[in-house]
Amino acid sequence: MLQNEIPSKDWLVFDDTPSIRQSSSDVSFPLSPENELVMQKLIDFVRYSQDPQKNDKQTIRPAVGLASPQIGHNIKMYYIRIEDTDDETGTKKITEHAMINPKISGKSSQLACIEEGEGCLSVDGDKEGFVPRSFRIIIEGYDYLKQQKVTITVRSYEAIVFQHEQEHLEGKLYYDLINKKNPWLKNSDWIIL
Repeated sequence: MLQNEIPSKDWLVFDDTPSIRQSSSDVSFPLSPENELVMQKLIDFVRYSQDPQKNDKQTIRPAVGLASPQIGHNIKMYYIRIEDTDDETGTKKITEHAMINPKISGKSSQLACIEEGEGCLSVDGDKEGFVPRSFRIIIEGYDYLKQQKVTITVRSYEAIVFQHEQEHLEGKLYYDLINKKNPWLKNSDWIIL
């Protein structure tokens, strides 16, 4: 974690700020000190938000992902951290990806959405409704944690999280995908998660 800097809501850019709707630029390698700092802030924020001891007063909403435009940097970076429990063994599994210059190179035609809808740290007061997304995607990019280029196939909830963060890099927000006339209208072949 960054020395003496505790993640806070003050780090966040909200959807009433024009920069959140701008497309992000590619990141050059080797990373500049500023870009290293941006990635570290993304990682610190999400990890801190999920830590019940550190974030004991819920000063920030728990997050599974954060993209650089959400902290005021329109560059192609985001961090995802998903905690899951194995149904059979009961052991906790943590999946982390710190992506630089990611792109979705493949999508399934099968759509899925989260039953209760999506939320976003950059949106005060959630916008309700189904957010249809591809059930399976292939994503390519550089993983900062692995220090290498990766090609990942993700499904279900994890695929939704990746698409949510990827769209931040394109200046889009989850509620852009909600049916304006009937937010909870669902197609019969969608997978509801």
